[in-house]
Amino acid sequence: MARPPPTPVVVAMKGHPGTGKTTLARAVAAALRCPLLDKDDIRDCTLPVQRSLAASAAASLLNDLSYSVLWRMTETQLRLGLSVVVDSPLSRRAHLDRLLEAADRAGGIRVVVVECRPADEAEWRRRLEERGAAAAVGGDGWHKPATWGELRELVEGYRGCSDYVVAGVPRLVLDTTAPAAGTGELVAAVVEFLNANAGAGDGEPKDSEETQ
Repeated sequence: MARPPPTPVVVAMKGHPGTGKTTLARAVAAALRCPLLDKDDIRDCTLPVQRSLAASAAASLLNDLSYSVLWRMTETQLRLGLSVVVDSPLSRRAHLDRLLEAADRAGGIRVVVVECRPADEAEWRRRLEERGAAAAVGGDGWHKPATWGELRELVEGYRGCSDYVVAGVPRLVLDTTAPAAGTGELVAAVVEFLNANAGAGDGEPKDSEETQ
């Protein structure tokens, strides 16, 4: 069993849809015995609202609302003295800034970013489209890209803004499609990274990239 961090910490997942970040987020939260807050759990509940809004504005409005709820819930858990795993794409620097502000208001809680970046594009595509097929028959995730073409369109729409610099925030980058990258190995890498950055708030944070 992983040893919980000695002080509260926010483990902020980052990555495009289908990169394996939710699977890893759940495993890390279970290992650390701390709350998991998933933006998709919020967004999944907004379908009735989306149907009542103009299509041109609904997706953007409800996505922003989902993030706002996510940051509020994160801050509440931190004020209770709990570590939190936050599962969201963190596709824009503004999203990370909002999370950092919430952590600061809760008492200067440290934040680390765990970015899932699969090197095997074929495996990434398989996972994405397998999940998309499940969503098409009534599963959650109806608002996420279901095909590789939809994902490419989403990423192109970011115009590179999702590859922002996380200066000042410890970051671990993991290849979630590497042959040896089982969930257990990835969780171990995250826990090791948390321990290595246990004192990040007292000095210069470490920025690390590691492929598993």
